[in-house]
Amino acid sequence: MADGNVNVMTASSILNKRRMGELEAQYIPKDRRAFERFPANLDARLFYGNLIYAGMVTNLSRNGMFVSTRVKFPVNSEFMMVVLLDNRTIKIPIKVRRRVKKEKGYYSKMDNGIGVELLETPQNFIDYVVTRKSPTKFSF
Repeated sequence: MADGNVNVMTASSILNKRRMGELEAQYIPKDRRAFERFPANLDARLFYGNLIYAGMVTNLSRNGMFVSTRVKFPVNSEFMMVVLLDNRTIKIPIKVRRRVKKEKGYYSKMDNGIGVELLETPQNFIDYVVTRKSPTKFSF
């Protein structure tokens, strides 16, 4: 006879728990970033292999950014990116940390793209990010 305190989990309940964990990880904000992210709208060129791809930086921080692009770059791939900042180009080596696929639906807030880590952050990029800081923080 089973004790009332025994937790019996079926295969389907384990799968459902795993799916819920994945959904939480995707939609519930975590304080895992070392630096605050700021919205941006910067043209980018991604130099992968022998080709150049277009992208748009939609948010950034001192050590990372999200680049909206339809190209499915492999996670952990490293390559060069050039960003247009205030009429000058900044060359930044990056590493792809995650890929994001746009959610289906007209009102989707997610874009196709990649979350990247900056492997070397140029000082003029850091200076730009510092100017993006707003004295007022908003919480949504």
